[in-house]
Amino acid sequence: MQKKILLLVLALVGMFALAACNGETEPSEDVPQMRDASPHYEDNANVCYQIFPISYADSTGDGHGDFTGIADNVEYLSETLNVDCVWLNPFNPSPSYHKYNVTNYYGIDEQFGTMEDFENFIETMEDHDIDVVMDFVINHTDFNHVWFERSRNDEDDYGQWYNWLDQEEYSDWHDRGGWHEHDGRYYYGSFWDQMPELNYQHEPVREEIYNIAEFWIDKGITGFRIDAARHIHDSNQFPRDFDNEQANIDFFKEFNDVVKEIDEEVYIVGEIWSNNHTYVGNYLEGMDSVFNFSFADSLKNAIQNSEHRDVIDDLIEIHNDYSDTREDFIDSVFLTNHDMDRIMSEFNENEGRAKLAARILLTLPGTSWIYYGEELGMTGEGPDPDRRQPFNWGEDNSYNPEGSTSTNNHDAISAWDNHNQSLDGVDQQLDDPDSILNTFIDMIDLKQNDDTLRHGSLHSASTDIDEIMAYRRVSDDQDYLVIHNMSRNEMTATLDVSDISTIYESHEPVIEDDKVTFEPLSTMIIEIETGSSVAITE
Repeated sequence: MQKKILLLVLALVGMFALAACNGETEPSEDVPQMRDASPHYEDNANVCYQIFPISYADSTGDGHGDFTGIADNVEYLSETLNVDCVWLNPFNPSPSYHKYNVTNYYGIDEQFGTMEDFENFIETMEDHDIDVVMDFVINHTDFNHVWFERSRNDEDDYGQWYNWLDQEEYSDWHDRGGWHEHDGRYYYGSFWDQMPELNYQHEPVREEIYNIAEFWIDKGITGFRIDAARHIHDSNQFPRDFDNEQANIDFFKEFNDVVKEIDEEVYIVGEIWSNNHTYVGNYLEGMDSVFNFSFADSLKNAIQNSEHRDVIDDLIEIHNDYSDTREDFIDSVFLTNHDMDRIMSEFNENEGRAKLAARILLTLPGTSWIYYGEELGMTGEGPDPDRRQPFNWGEDNSYNPEGSTSTNNHDAISAWDNHNQSLDGVDQQLDDPDSILNTFIDMIDLKQNDDTLRHGSLHSASTDIDEIMAYRRVSDDQDYLVIHNMSRNEMTATLDVSDISTIYESHEPVIEDDKVTFEPLSTMIIEIETGSSVAITE
């Protein structure tokens, strides 16, 4: 597009810029209707576990975690922890240790094994009733992906698979980040110049992504975690008058329709990293679930400040917003993930606070996600490799703590920090009834075996004590009052309940008439008369 045309036809700037950037007009407005959420995950995904494969379990001694290592330790997942599914961070071929710049969407990175190893891993997971969620990195590819090589050379149709601007066009976009120069032209990659972003306004791109999804569903994948979902159409990637949010939602409705047509039980959970829950909830038009970043932040802050800070009221408001978009949404609550400082580091290695966080996480509705090592109290804070350190299996550690990988000048997985090196591993913590691991095990067991905690509705409970968090979990025939002392001091409260029937207690409280003294950072769950009013006062 020539600059003089832009000057002469100002009214058409947006249209011409879009054509130059995308190679074609927007997809049809005939977007599929919203499909039901996955019935399988809605009923069965109570607790899921996130694994960063290179850091988890090494079966070959080369220092890299692999599929066989995970499969060899399946009983830890299925029997010890009793999780329902695992989310695997990327495992497609990639030159980086983190694998978020894919070079082949149909392959397995050789560090993790072969396709046969993957198929054996899937079979092992299926034999133990564990579903597998694949990290689907479709916003961008690696710079050296064959698609981008062909796009750089404008081969066949591939010139339009990515967004390109020539020098004259770029002069009108120079104040917008994410554009990178190559041979006199500019391509878009908001995260890194080695991660060029695909052009989802181009139908062949969308069709290829659907083919890739079907390939992995046929391999046994039952869910997709969509990486960087809000960036599929990025605000700096398209003209300013382009509605990138609506374009994203329309794409995911189409994607959801395609995968549910293959298998209605396939699950889609999105990473939309934002605390604006109305904005995040809009994505549920094309997804079963979204990770609840707002809850993760508010819970962490509440525990750090020893106050409930209306976390539950805020969570109920989030759920109300979500239900405006999708009544059958599946909330995905979590503490931290691979992109965040670990919760034990956030709490300055205070084990009591980490245990309390686990007890809150696992008594709320939705799917509770656990980041590997969280159940051991592992630490790790930025840079990213320090958040993704080797899992500590204990004295018979099957992972080589000296192992690391470094390619393309990326940092390797860091050597263990002092805490993780001296931390009791799985073997030792299983023998300690007071360990953080056994806290997770007990709480997972409680959630897995109690229908009210699995599927009951969430209601706030009246409390005028800042340090006491309280809420109710209600099913057809049961009403639970969940109480947490957020303080590191004993707290005494007046509990207006006619009869206390204890379901769970982390520490034995002192009960005298209607006065209950809670131990620091403790939890108590009691069953109360269905529909009764409850007040917790000083």
